[in-house]
Amino acid sequence: MSKVLADYYPRNISQYTPLMEFAADVVDGKHLVNLGAPSTADPNGIMNQFACGATAATFTSANWATTFDGSSTHVGESVAGTLNGKFGRCLQLVSSAGADHTITVTGRDYLGQIMSEVFTLVNTVPQYGNKAFKYVDTVAVDAGGQAGDTTDIGWTDRMGLPYKAEKIIAYTEDDVSFPVDSVQVTVEVDAVRFAAGTDVVVPSPVAGQITAVRSVVTTATTGASTATVVVGSTDVLGLSIVIATGAGVAVQDSDTATTDNDQATSRVDKFEAIGISPDATPSAGAANYMITVEPLTFVAGDETTATTSTTDTRGTILVTTPCDASIEYEVYYTCDTANLHGLAQA
Repeated sequence: MSKVLADYYPRNISQYTPLMEFAADVVDGKHLVNLGAPSTADPNGIMNQFACGATAATFTSANWATTFDGSSTHVGESVAGTLNGKFGRCLQLVSSAGADHTITVTGRDYLGQIMSEVFTLVNTVPQYGNKAFKYVDTVAVDAGGQAGDTTDIGWTDRMGLPYKAEKIIAYTEDDVSFPVDSVQVTVEVDAVRFAAGTDVVVPSPVAGQITAVRSVVTTATTGASTATVVVGSTDVLGLSIVIATGAGVAVQDSDTATTDNDQATSRVDKFEAIGISPDATPSAGAANYMITVEPLTFVAGDETTATTSTTDTRGTILVTTPCDASIEYEVYYTCDTANLHGLAQA
């Protein structure tokens, strides 16, 4: 007998079940989900350069861009206010130079729970969301900032999951298996390149996101050296290591991406050049570096009290190959069978 799986989630009725312990499609604590073929990420698909000046303002569906109001031919966004992702997808905001507003996005998850997420704008740095919205209802801007500030709001390639996720077991794109565990890529910077500040690159064995870098000194240094992770010749924003003056052999250091660990400069394709770019400050020394590439950037379901700034209560994944409305994604993962719907959204 085939299993009856839920596929109808009305927008205006919350189907959230606290401490849910059973679902027909969770077997032995594991769930296989097909995420469909979500539409291409669109950084301004919800609102495009809307004014967020010195006065507080709230925007609703009357202000949505054509890609989000149901009138556009943009693939997947044919229902006004609905994000094209079976179980929601995360948001992205990017503002004009000098903007420093706080923006609160309120909507619902795929179960119909009301949820909100607060974004703090920092100049033109993209702000990536952690919560998987299925619907967006309002966008509220605080009273700070300058009169001429503008902001874009759109969606990314980070997808929501139907049940509270603990660990990814397997992942496919169009029935092709992809790795799920992080890969460590070693880059050796010898004394000549260390002193000259010459970039050292190697091919990445997998596609994914660069999330961390570690170093160990192999020849003692005579001056400080800042080494930045690069994709090709482009710096990965917010990911670098400073090796101090007089660092001895075996001294270690590390850095984890915090400002751009989800998109943009941290993304790498399979066999694309990644490596280390030391600065050109004259210094004797040498070091080995290890760059972490995550093929599938996964965040488990949040287990703390949900707030407007915590991660998604069921977890999210950033797919390996960017969405284009044709690639179909499938994820196999372990679930929290004591609380399948996770914590209540905030």
